[in-house]
Amino acid sequence: MAITGNTTAPTPLWEEVQKFYPYLLPAPAQLPLIEALDQFYSDYHPNLLIVETDPEGIITYVNEDFAKAAGYSTAELLGQNINILRSDANEPGYFRDLWNTITSGMPWRGRIKNRTRDYELYEIDMVILPIPKQDGSIHRYLAFAYDTTKSLATEKQLIQLRTDFEEGLRYARRIQRAIFPTKVNALQKFFPESFLLSNGRDIVSGDFCWVARSPMANRTFLAVADCTGHGIPGGLLTVIGYNLLNQIVLYRGITVPHQILAEMHKGLREYFLQEDSEETRLVKDGMDIILCSFDYGMTEVQFAGANRPLWLVRNGELQEYKTDKQPIGGEKLAEDVEFRIFTLDLEPEDRIYLFTDGITDQFGGPDNKRFGTARLRQTILDIWAEPSMTKQRALFNNIWKREWMADNPPTDDATLVGIRVVD
Repeated sequence: MAITGNTTAPTPLWEEVQKFYPYLLPAPAQLPLIEALDQFYSDYHPNLLIVETDPEGIITYVNEDFAKAAGYSTAELLGQNINILRSDANEPGYFRDLWNTITSGMPWRGRIKNRTRDYELYEIDMVILPIPKQDGSIHRYLAFAYDTTKSLATEKQLIQLRTDFEEGLRYARRIQRAIFPTKVNALQKFFPESFLLSNGRDIVSGDFCWVARSPMANRTFLAVADCTGHGIPGGLLTVIGYNLLNQIVLYRGITVPHQILAEMHKGLREYFLQEDSEETRLVKDGMDIILCSFDYGMTEVQFAGANRPLWLVRNGELQEYKTDKQPIGGEKLAEDVEFRIFTLDLEPEDRIYLFTDGITDQFGGPDNKRFGTARLRQTILDIWAEPSMTKQRALFNNIWKREWMADNPPTDDATLVGIRVVD
């Protein structure tokens, strides 16, 4: 808060100054001092450190808090030059600028790194007031300060905690990338003509793509899932979901999509409700997912879904196949749920697209609106005829991310998978 005009309204520190010097300058000349004190008092109160020196820097008054911060008694500091506390930790020229300011009669405020009696550094935020005589020459320097060493240490601790937290997230992301097929070539191992676009909102993603082959069933499986939440909560669910799919399909041999989803729901319940407590009963986390099963010849796809559709483009026409409007887990975690199964015959040059809602929910464009389902549909129809799925990905990325999203932050984790059926 700054005081302007010709007012001389007293502030607590101004009243303190007047106890020392009742003969200060007339009101207009007092304003810079009042403003400096008023701002400082609003930042730090109480626990103020106070010190006064003569024009040569000899300490003529010091309060107990100031002396204690420096590791001295008040008696030990009186008569000493203020430079006894000076350290070399301040930037070159720092004290020269300070001195030039106060000798010109102007208040100075800044942070100073001093050294205690035991040669330990401590930092203070200080305002120094030149106290003039009636003729305008400097009579005394009066300084009020606040020890910021503890707050600085706390700030450093917070910075370190944040650094450790971010390093943990980056490590979790590396684990995710080691587990999940986040690169195109991982998907193309099973689907030679395909692409994968993955854009996380945070360092750790709540979306995941799962692909596996079951020689026993002669089927190739592909899932795109969107777990509840972002960051760490979503990331933990992705690992659980990925492991459940591996257990159910590859180890237990359940290979029919709607049965796989029902077993995932049960498996999630076992993870979260291992003990009956108020805390576990509050768990409502889950995931939306589209799960496909292809025969080796790519002539048929069976699929089931939880809140996610399958899009098929054939001869320039896009058909949307909606699945069940219920998640894996969620509000019905404690109940057994059933899912429907869909079967489609495939033809060469068909295109299949699977995506999470982060694609359609992304804000951007000239009016900062959601990308939306209609715009996604039109974008797919604009690019589907490109035979190279690698180029399709580049085309979509240019439209969705570079042009639409642009400088906007990610709204959600977003995943899009495209597959071209080949002979």
